[in-house]
Amino acid sequence: MHSDFAFRFVLLVLVIIDLSMPVYFRRKAAAATARPLGGHSCRFFMTERLLTIACYCGIVAYVLDPRLMVWSQVALPTGVHAVGAAVASLALIGLFWAFRHLGHNLLPDTPSANRALVTTGPYRKVRHPLYGAWVVLLTGYSLITSSWAVAITGLAAIAIVVRRTAAEEEGLHARFGDAYRDYATRTGRFLPRLRRR
Repeated sequence: MHSDFAFRFVLLVLVIIDLSMPVYFRRKAAAATARPLGGHSCRFFMTERLLTIACYCGIVAYVLDPRLMVWSQVALPTGVHAVGAAVASLALIGLFWAFRHLGHNLLPDTPSANRALVTTGPYRKVRHPLYGAWVVLLTGYSLITSSWAVAITGLAAIAIVVRRTAAEEEGLHARFGDAYRDYATRTGRFLPRLRRR
């Protein structure tokens, strides 16, 4: 069982940044549009949220004391934990980049008059860079903790997000019409498109 304090400390810092970033950008978006923060109406949201909480509970338990997660530990070389820390750090940079370009469009209840089709920054190549970065982040967390429980709850939450994107894209197509259809043909959903359709 890997219990090196340095990796636990790095993981704690990464999780604090990870959980603080959406709060910061949502508040900034709300302030820019002079509106209170609203709720999320997606039917998949609660299940995804519960799975995400379960995943992060496993991560926090590992940070507090790796023995709390020994039941789900997988023996991995120490180098894999370092790779996980690097992967998670890069994912946080990607999240920051995507949040920054999304701006006030981050809030799901932004009035239609204020909505814009974001095609700058990572959105030039990918329609859902936040979700893609989140997948990479959870992969990094799974490697650091070497916990199959963290990996499985993270994957389950990601699966719901992937399913939810189809509904989100229908809404974006209804709102932006041909502009969104053209945008979708030249971008990938989670990864850059290798060839244009």
